[in-house]
Formats: sequence, C-alpha cells, structure tokens
Amino acid sequence: MRGLGFYLRLAGQGIVKNARVYLPYIITCLGMVMMYYIVGALESSKIVAEMRGGSTVQDVMSLGEMVIGFFSLLFLLYTNSFLLRRRKKEFGLYNILGMSKRNLAWVLLLENLMVAALALVGGLGLGIVFSKLAELSLSRLLAVGPDFGFEISIVAIISCLKLYGLIFLLLLLNSLRQVHMARPVDLLRAPNFGERPPRANWLFALLGLVLLGVAYWLAVTIEDPIMALGLFFVAVILVIIATYLLFMAGSVAFCRLLQKNKKFYYQTRHFVATGNMLFRMRRNGAGLASICILSTMVLVMISTTGCLFWGKEDALLQRYPQEMIFSVKNIYDTDNPADPEFWAARQQSVAQYRLMIEQAMAERGWQAQNVLDFVHLDVAAFNQEGEFRFEPAVYDDESFLQSFSEITMLHFITLADYNNSMNMALELQPNEIFICEDLQHPYTLTNLYLPQASQLPEYQVKATLPAFPPTSISDSILGVQELWLVLPDMEALEEVYAAQAGVYQEGRSLVSWYYAFDLPEDVDPENSMEIVEQVWNQVDELKFAEREAEYPVNLSIGYNARESERVWFYSMNSGLFFLAIVLTIVFVTGALLIMYYKQLIEGYEDQAGFDILRKLGMTTREIRRSVNWQTLILFFLPLLVAGIHLVFAFPMLSQLIMLFGVMNIALLSKICVICYLVFAIFYILAYLVTARLYYRIVTA
Repeated sequence: MRGLGFYLRLAGQGIVKNARVYLPYIITCLGMVMMYYIVGALESSKIVAEMRGGSTVQDVMSLGEMVIGFFSLLFLLYTNSFLLRRRKKEFGLYNILGMSKRNLAWVLLLENLMVAALALVGGLGLGIVFSKLAELSLSRLLAVGPDFGFEISIVAIISCLKLYGLIFLLLLLNSLRQVHMARPVDLLRAPNFGERPPRANWLFALLGLVLLGVAYWLAVTIEDPIMALGLFFVAVILVIIATYLLFMAGSVAFCRLLQKNKKFYYQTRHFVATGNMLFRMRRNGAGLASICILSTMVLVMISTTGCLFWGKEDALLQRYPQEMIFSVKNIYDTDNPADPEFWAARQQSVAQYRLMIEQAMAERGWQAQNVLDFVHLDVAAFNQEGEFRFEPAVYDDESFLQSFSEITMLHFITLADYNNSMNMALELQPNEIFICEDLQHPYTLTNLYLPQASQLPEYQVKATLPAFPPTSISDSILGVQELWLVLPDMEALEEVYAAQAGVYQEGRSLVSWYYAFDLPEDVDPENSMEIVEQVWNQVDELKFAEREAEYPVNLSIGYNARESERVWFYSMNSGLFFLAIVLTIVFVTGALLIMYYKQLIEGYEDQAGFDILRKLGMTTREIRRSVNWQTLILFFLPLLVAGIHLVFAFPMLSQLIMLFGVMNIALLSKICVICYLVFAIFYILAYLVTARLYYRIVTA
C-alpha cells in the first residue's frame, strides 16, 4: 500500500506541477464526454421521440454520435502526444535517478486513471445537467412546445463509459509504448528533437499544389447536383491530403524561398521568426494543417446546414407547390395498352378517385383553389443540341452520372389538360406541339426540334408558351433540365408512350394522373389531413371493388399533403443544423487546443534560444516584433487557407443544397460570409491569447 501511495503522490504531483499543460487537456476530455452524452441522450430520449419530427432528429443524432466518437479518438490521441512530449524529460530524469520503466508505467497508469475519472465523472455530470438545455433548444428549432420533464439516459451513460474507457486505454498503451521504447537519454532530449533544419521537399509541395488544383477544379466545374454529391467526398479527401502536404512540405519550401530573399531575410524580426518557423514546420505543419481542416469543416458545416435551416420553408414549397397533391401513377401501362375496354376501366377508376376528393371537399364547404388536373408522361432523354433521343443508357447508373448534363426530362401533356389547367383555349394541328418556357434552361424555337432520329413523330413547334405552373413531379430529379411539351391529344401521348416503352422496356415511364390544389385561405392547413384520411378509406373500398371487376386495374394511388410533410422537412433540416452546432463546438474546441499546445510547447522550447538572443543584444521590443510576425504567419495562414477552401467549395455546396430543395444561392452566400466573419473574430481572440502566452514564456 505504501508503494501505491508513493506512485499516487508522484502522479498527482505530476498533474499539479504541469497544470498549464494538463488543465486544458482535462477540460477538453471533459467537454468531449459531455457532448457525446448530450447527443446520445437526445438520440435515446423518449421526450424527443414524442416530439413532432423527433424520430427523424434521433436518426441524425445517431450519426452525430459516430462523428464525435471517431473525432474524440483521433483528437485525444493527437493532443496526448503534446502532453507526453512535455513530460518525457521528467520521465527521463526519474529513469536516471533509478526508477525502472515498470515504475514509470505505474505513474502513467495512475495519471491516466485520474484524468479519466475527472473527465468521465465531470463530463457525465455536466452532460446530464446541460442535456435538458440542449433538448429545449432542439424543441425550439423544431418549433414545438417544450417539455419540462427530466430524464437521465442510462443508455448514453453506458455508451460513454465504453467508448471513452477504450479511448483512455489506448492513450495509456500509446504512452507506455513510447516510454518503454525510448532510452533515458532520448527521454531527456525529447523536447529538443526535430531541431535539425528540414530540407525543402519540392516534390511533395508540387504534389500538394496539383491535388489542391484538382479538388478546386472539381468543385467549380461540376454543375449537376447528383455529380456534386458523388464527387463531394472525393474533393474533400483531395483537399485534406493537399492541405497536409502544403503545410508540411510547402511551408518549408516557402520558408526556404524567404531565406533566399536577402532584403527580407536579413532583418532582425524576419531573421529570427523565419528561422524558427523553418526549424519547426516539418513537425508543426501537421498541427497547422489540422487547424485549417477543422476550420474548413466548421465553416462548411455551419454554412450549409444554416442555409438548410433558414431555407426549409422554401424547400418545402419547392417540393410541394400545392397544399394537396393526389396522383395515380399507372393509368396507361399494360401489355395491351390499345385495349379500349381496359383503358375505359382505368379512366372510370380515375374519375371515381377525383369524385371522392371533390365530395370530401364539398362536405366541408371548401372550394379548391389553383387546381391542376392533367395526365402526363415523364421521360428522360439525351439532349444533343435540341435533338432528343431515347436510349437505354439514360437509366444506366454510370452513364447517367457521366452524361448528367446532357439529359433532359421531357414532360408530355395533352392540349386539353393544358387548356383546362391554364384556363386557356389554344388549338393544335395533329403535327404540331407547344413547348413551355423553362426559366432555368431556356429553349428557343431555333434549337428545339424532334427529328425522326428521336423515335418520335415529326412535330412542328407552333409556339413557346409561358412556363407551366410548378408541380411536385420533378422533385426526385432536382437539378435535371426539364421541358414541358403540349401534344395535340391523347393519341399523340400514346405514340410517345409506345416509342419510349419500345426503347426502355422494363424501365419505361408510365402515364400518370396529377391532381393538386390549394385549400381556401380561411382553412387551417392542419385540417388537410382530414381530406386525406377520408379519401384513403374510400380508396380501400374502391380497390376491393376492383378486384371483383371484369377488368381489375390495380391503380397505384398516391397522395401528399404539404402540412404533413412539413414535419419531416423541419425535423431533418433543424436536426442537421443542431448537430452542426454541436460538432462546431467540438471542432472549434479541438482547433483552439491545438493552438494552445503549439504555443505552449514551442514557447518552452524557444525560451533558451531567445535568452541567448537577449544576451547577444536583441531588445525586448525586437523580440516582441519577431514573435508577433511569427505567430501572425503561423496562425493566420490556416484561417486564410480555410477561407480559400470555402470560396472554391461554394459552387459545389450550392449544388448540394439543391438536393434538399433549397434554391436560394444568395442565402447560402450571405451565411457563408457571416460564418467566416464570426469565426474569424473568435480565431483572432484565440490568437491574441495564445500569442501572449508564447511571449510570456520566451521572455520569462
């Protein structure tokens, strides 16, 4: 027991005497545990599950658990290396004074147990306290009433103990490995390792520039949301690799270039600062790159999710332009589409479906507004200079991604339905068509034609009509070029159906019916579900009757109510934004801790060098100017590069948010600028604090 008490005393004294190093590390561990518990508690909370949209948010929180857990493992292993590096000299002294590696292992074990106990107990305690605040904040983002009940998540506590118990075990094993493998003299000299002047690795620096150029090229040239989604992570990986190469190899090459500039280099503040940076960039370049990557991740996350959060209503209206949407997806699709009796049976079923909806509205005294009632056929085709061709490769996954920009979704409707929906009385001859203006991808009469090569009859474009009202038909193909074409009659629509069915076979498009409208202004939108429930119950009866009919049509009936989908949109976008805020706190904490340890460790290592310079005649003012110039370069370079990354990522981010239905690029640009400015303010404050710390150490 006396031996254990001795080791406990050494471990406790080691933590107290090195409080400047240990305290930020313990606080960070505590914060990681707290954040992990909060996210885990929300993911398993019964209160959140009962919120409107809570299940969707909990799915998002489960993703957050994995991200925080993985980041905690990598980050704590990284920061623990700073801690161990500072203690190696002390351990080397113990070893020379007679303590064996086994004795040092006991000290390391007890130190890790103390830190783990403080982190787990304190982190879980704060997590339990602040989890309710997080829950109330989440309820506000979801626009639901707060629940003042309180619960402690046993599941989240167990998950925290398992994960961080494993992480602290890995930290201990890593520390034991380094101390066990090092010789006493190596431990004593550990703080001075890495002082050999590094060579400029021009090959790695050039490779970093090339990879960064490729990533930027991908980001600014992709114009299709689907391709942007597929290549986003490729670009991210390239940027991460390039950033590390440029900070570790490119920074050394940059310092070498500064040394060759005699007018610049042979100035007091530049001479000392450039020399210090050159000696340390190989080792500290990874730290600066990590700060840059974390800063970029924060800016990208908070900007995109913030845009989704504040643009969620626009996205909802984009997806559901009408309050009530009913559809039948297979009114004309059979092995024998020309069978008049079968076609008549389907028309009768659609008419019954429409009548059910109208009767449900009439029973409540509601008059449908802005009604759209039409039959349509939506076919994807290759568009080459206005010539549209049906090819099986359109629906091939690989070809679809490679030629996304060449694909146009053609929406065919009949003239009768167009006139009815638009309250017009236009006329067409059998060989004529109208096209509707597309504001995003304008077509003109000179570059649009349907030649025989398109497998369609030759039609003459009679005129370009105003844009067709927005519908929810194209939401699943958001970002694809679209064109609405008005055909003379149903026979023409059947010809188009036959042409594309012959090419696409099992992948053919189906002729569908679309019926949508808005409710009167004085009707509460939440009452829209009354219509849906009544109609759906009657549809079940209709389907049962059809089974007994001579021509069972088996219609694929669907419905959407904007108000019912609002819950999913708000919960998903709000949940992503909430998770982004949590991860931002975690990542910013990580970046700040890296800054702190860099200045702390380097301050101690540079202390002797600046003491020699003072003895050689360098004044305190010159030391301050040199320190300021060095820290300005080292710490504002990651912020500058993160801003450049964000600028080049903006085109790709604007494509990605389109997949969520947000088309407001101006909103995204404003949020990006605001996020960068706010982040820069916090970054500058962190710089001022850490630069002051470094200056105090080197001038002590």
